[in-house]
Amino acid sequence: MKNRTWALLFAGLIAALLLVWKLLPGGSGSEVEIIQDGTLVQTIQLPHTGAPETIEISGPAGGNTIELSEDGVRVVSAGCPDQVCVEHGYLREDTGPIVCLPNRLVIRFAGEMKQTGVDAVAGGRSLP
Repeated sequence: MKNRTWALLFAGLIAALLLVWKLLPGGSGSEVEIIQDGTLVQTIQLPHTGAPETIEISGPAGGNTIELSEDGVRVVSAGCPDQVCVEHGYLREDTGPIVCLPNRLVIRFAGEMKQTGVDAVAGGRSLP
């Protein structure tokens, strides 16, 4: 084969490997941030190995219980009446952050929503 053919095959192989790596869940590992009242409470490294763990975060509406397992991060119980954060399920890149407004809690991937300044729609300051 000619050099050009080998180069094209090699480039195609690299592109396929990058695509597979990107599509695999937790392929490179991710950091998840737990933020309350705009302050970073804890950083979690994914994927989690070993037995499931729970993290208790107290808040104005009763607090949240966060579960960390091989499947990811989720809120398993909350003291707030609407339970939106519990219904969210596991944190996924395509579903956005887990938010519990009554407890002022946000669980997100590190680097997500890092804008600073004024939010043009709401007119408030965005999270750090």
